[in-house]
Amino acid sequence: MQVDTASTLFSLERELASDLGRAGMVANNWLNCAPVYISTKSTGSGKFAQIIEIAVLDADQSVLFHSQLLPSVCIDSEAELSHGLNLSALQGRPRWSQVIEKLKAVIAKRNVIMFDAIYQTRLLKQSCLAFNLSFDWLDELSINCAMYLAANAYGTDNRYGTVSIQYAMQRAKVKGYTDAGPAVAGCYALIQMLQLTAGYSLEIKQRLDLIGYKISA
Repeated sequence: MQVDTASTLFSLERELASDLGRAGMVANNWLNCAPVYISTKSTGSGKFAQIIEIAVLDADQSVLFHSQLLPSVCIDSEAELSHGLNLSALQGRPRWSQVIEKLKAVIAKRNVIMFDAIYQTRLLKQSCLAFNLSFDWLDELSINCAMYLAANAYGTDNRYGTVSIQYAMQRAKVKGYTDAGPAVAGCYALIQMLQLTAGYSLEIKQRLDLIGYKISA
């Protein structure tokens, strides 16, 4: 019986020390900080690309902010094919300059989680530049990148050591994710991925605690 317990203990400790196990512990720490989640859609990926949809969800999954936006540049055909947003559909929507103060208010002094944080932060800054707005507030945010956590947990699907959001969601077994969905849905999927990743490590820790209780008894 003691041999079986020792073997199980060793197996669980090895799982917790695995790439997925360590990533799960990081995800759990992020979740415990009650962060906000940001997801965006853009006109493209170039140096003049702008945000055309942004959603911010709170830790309890309530929508703090969501808006589609009318850009001052054209939407790349590849981007339009991906998210389905075009300039005709965005007519009448506010400009970035009209929503930025509300956006800043809901994320101020909060920990922020984005999937590809470097890329999305660049797009946020470019949107500010397009309307001659300061982006110093972005540099003051505490931002965590879920893409690198997913790459550590589930592996990469390219030669750059990163991972696409589609691959990450598939490996994490997030149900119903599609990149063509609205930004709010992207936030929900991001939250679910983190919860599933954290849940893997939490389950192992609970089993370890149970074994530890039995040994001490």
